[in-house]
Formats: sequence, C-alpha cells, structure tokens
Amino acid sequence: MTKLTKEGKVAMATKVVGKLDELVAKRKVWQVEFDRTNKGLYKLLAGCLESYYEIKGTTAEKEILDAIKVALKARKVKIQESTPVLTLLVRYVFNTDRRRAHGYARALRVAVGEKITVADFANWVTKFGGVEEVARTQGATAETIKKREQLEAKVEEVKSLLANAVDTPLATVAKTFLVNAADTAEYTLLIGKTQANGKTKVLSVVPKSTSAMIETAMKKIAQALIDAGDNIAKEQLAQAVEDAKAEAANDAKMFEVA
Repeated sequence: MTKLTKEGKVAMATKVVGKLDELVAKRKVWQVEFDRTNKGLYKLLAGCLESYYEIKGTTAEKEILDAIKVALKARKVKIQESTPVLTLLVRYVFNTDRRRAHGYARALRVAVGEKITVADFANWVTKFGGVEEVARTQGATAETIKKREQLEAKVEEVKSLLANAVDTPLATVAKTFLVNAADTAEYTLLIGKTQANGKTKVLSVVPKSTSAMIETAMKKIAQALIDAGDNIAKEQLAQAVEDAKAEAANDAKMFEVA
C-alpha cells in the first residue's frame, strides 16, 4: 500500500468526489431518459462499485469518506458516522431514500463478496435476475453458484431449441400495429389464453418487449426444463417440440402474416 502525504490524501479525496459528481450528473439524465432495460441503472451502480474499489484499503480512505460525508450533510442528507461505505456512495449518487439506498448497497455488497469486476457487473446482475434479486441474497454459496451455472447452461440450450424451431413455428401471428421487435431485434413476446383442453390460443404480441423481458422468459423455460428433470436428453426435448408442432398444425387455426 502506497503511503500518501496529507496533500496527496486531499487530492485523492477531491478526485473521488469529482467522479461521484459525474455519476450524479449521469443519474439525473438517467432519471429523465429512464430506460426500461435497466442498463443505465447498472452503469451507475458499476460506477459506485468502481469508487468503492478505489477507496477501500487506501491510506486516504478516511479523508475520502469524510469529504463524502461533508458533501452529503451539505445536501441535508441524513447519515450516521457508522454508515457503511457502499451506502454512502449510493446515497451520494442516487440521492434516494434509505430503503432504496440499502437495497442498492446490499446488491453491491454481494458483488464485492463475489469479487465481481466493474466491467462484469452489468452482465452479472442481468444473469442474476436484477438488482432486487441480488439484494435478496446474502452472497452466493457453492450451491447457489452451481444452480446459477446450471440455469445459464440450460438457457443456452433453450436458445438453440428456439433457433431450430424458427422454420417450423407452432403458429404465425398476423401483423398488426402492435408488432415490433424487442430491443434484441431477435425475439418478441406473445400472450395467449389457455383453453379447458390444455391448448393455448395465441392472441397478441406484447408491445415494447425488451431484451430483459425476453431473457426472463427464456429463464422461465429453462428452469421448467430443469425442474422436469435435468436428465432429459436433448433428443427427447427436440421430439417434444416436434410433437407439439404437429399437434398445433392439425388442431389449431394458424394465423397468416398480413
């Protein structure tokens, strides 16, 4: 650890606070241009994580935290002397209520515990299922990590099955003003109504579906396959898809693209 002079510590504190002020400016833009995919939120939290890694363990840590506390108090943000570093950073950047700040800070604490890098943070949160899902955990156990890896592998299998089914879909939905590609420009979502016989009538696309919504849907499919028994062979899954397509072709009224 490099030992800093008093002037060096003050300079470092000024630098860190300056970076936090840049995040505050970005947060204000994010609030106005609120993106439904949460990409902006993840970038802001990654910025907080970067500042945390920059602060912790340095000889200037006390000076930096004192400077942050002074700035927060000047903004009339109530904090305690014992407020954790991550909570301080979140309160500074987001200027939010304690409940939301603690949720964000808990998610960042899990990231620190799992040694997540700043560059990997956004993808890590997305795969986890979002900030709230991360915040609910107390950190990943070996079992949690194993299950997550199993789910990720199964999601890739689902994507492969879907790609193979493009040429022979269960149904084709008529084009309407509601039809639009998700921001992945690859998939969209549909909504249907299940009948008493167990079959489903496709009724409409879901407008403005996002990549996050698509990812969640694929995870649901993947988790259902895992729950049904992870020893199901790929051949059996492919056959099930073929059987469903054959039944749909025979019994369901197909929509034609307008």
